[in-house]
Amino acid sequence: MKATFTLIVAALIFTTFLEENMLAAETICQDIADLHMDEWYPDENLNYHDRIVLATNKNTHHGISRGLFLFSVPDELVAGDIKSSVVYFSGCSHCGGGKGGLVGFYALNEPFDETTDTWNSLSEGNWDDTIYSQAVLPEGSDWNEAIDGEPPPDVTGFDVTALIKGNLEKARTNGIMVRFYDEHQDPYTHQNVASRETTDPLDFSPYLVITTQEGEPLCPDEIAFIDDQETLELLRRFRDDILSKTPEGVCCIKFYYHYAETISTLLINDSILRGEIKNVIDDFLPDVKRILKSNEGSTIKK
Repeated sequence: MKATFTLIVAALIFTTFLEENMLAAETICQDIADLHMDEWYPDENLNYHDRIVLATNKNTHHGISRGLFLFSVPDELVAGDIKSSVVYFSGCSHCGGGKGGLVGFYALNEPFDETTDTWNSLSEGNWDDTIYSQAVLPEGSDWNEAIDGEPPPDVTGFDVTALIKGNLEKARTNGIMVRFYDEHQDPYTHQNVASRETTDPLDFSPYLVITTQEGEPLCPDEIAFIDDQETLELLRRFRDDILSKTPEGVCCIKFYYHYAETISTLLINDSILRGEIKNVIDDFLPDVKRILKSNEGSTIKK
């Protein structure tokens, strides 16, 4: 029984569609709350500003200032499906800019209320520093300038994949803090980014783009042949040049998609089965090469 199953699995592996052939899905998460808090104004709610101020200490106009953001991350999104996460800010063109610098992105341990919270009420932010992302904010105020309030075609984002993938639930439920990574640096620095309250046509509201892989199965062939790129390439050619050219081959490909995740789980958890699969496919390879060679310069009848 197991030998028969091994042969079936081996045949299915020929139909693999690898990750690069899957279509990525993007989820745009809007900024639904934001706020900055300043240690020089510890009991003042600063949400009346149309900007988020980030600042280190020893500044002329600010103490340490930190920004808080809550994005509309869907409840059904699973961390394991996330491929990348990028946050987009506008440079707040009318705010006078700033010197920019290295900032950190952190998930909050508690939610915030943009209409009431302050530096003191939030205990300076209460963030989780075990998982975070870093990025460099540009200097000045003319970066990522909007066009009639919308992001420009060449908009540049800041990679926060490590944070969102590693601390999804806190980031989704409580929000994200952005602060300068070294808040005691000399010389001091600061930067303004447009908040969701902005009405300036040269600014846009912050947003987060999360990319996932729709319907992506684990790849059985990459599990079985992780260190054998030559065999993987041969199987890809067999898939593209032979199987995809006939109704029977297309049927096999669809059949593979239906069972790929189950097959992969079995291969991951059973080293003996992985070895048997490799051995069976190795036995098939001469025939695969022969079929591919005979197909060169000819047309497969559909």
